[in-house]
Amino acid sequence: MFVLLPLPVSPELLTLKQSLGNGNNNNPSSFPPNFLFGTASSAYQYEGGYLSDGKGLNNWDLYTHRPGKVIDGSNGDVAVDHYHRYLEDIDLMEPLGVNSYRFSISWERILPKGRFGNVNVAGIDFYNNLIDALLLKGIKPFVTLTHIDLPQEIEDRYGSWLSPESQLDFAYFADICFKSFGDRVKYWVTFNEPNFQVKFGY
Repeated sequence: MFVLLPLPVSPELLTLKQSLGNGNNNNPSSFPPNFLFGTASSAYQYEGGYLSDGKGLNNWDLYTHRPGKVIDGSNGDVAVDHYHRYLEDIDLMEPLGVNSYRFSISWERILPKGRFGNVNVAGIDFYNNLIDALLLKGIKPFVTLTHIDLPQEIEDRYGSWLSPESQLDFAYFADICFKSFGDRVKYWVTFNEPNFQVKFGY
């Protein structure tokens, strides 16, 4: 079983762990030892770090900067600044008793130009640091390869998912992720809400 809670968490939720039992008593309402109590995020909605350290543009960067596309004009340039504050976020997870964290990888942070450019080492470093920090706290990383955002480069070149060429891009990206993080990440998700992308993306 897997429960997802959104980040950031309020201070009131930090007392939740006590109400669930500490696992060392005979409370019948305690969760089983293999229960995954987790929280989740997505790269565009949480990371911020717009163009930080070599990140490329993605489809949402362009969309949200077009006047009138978002009612209040907001965008993910800063979001909750998870890119710069991930250690603080992990510190908030620990007292909750969280033992899993589902996050997505910003494809364009790893490959700013898709397969048509270089691998951004700073992007690889960020996710390596995030994964290592999670594991240090006993939190299992669950990684989603793409959560709706993708490099604008492949959108401009051939319409991204509308072209079979996108299969080559995704395979290249996935291979880099597996080689870079697969020694520590044991749980992978390919696409988040593909139905949403099909219905509203085109």
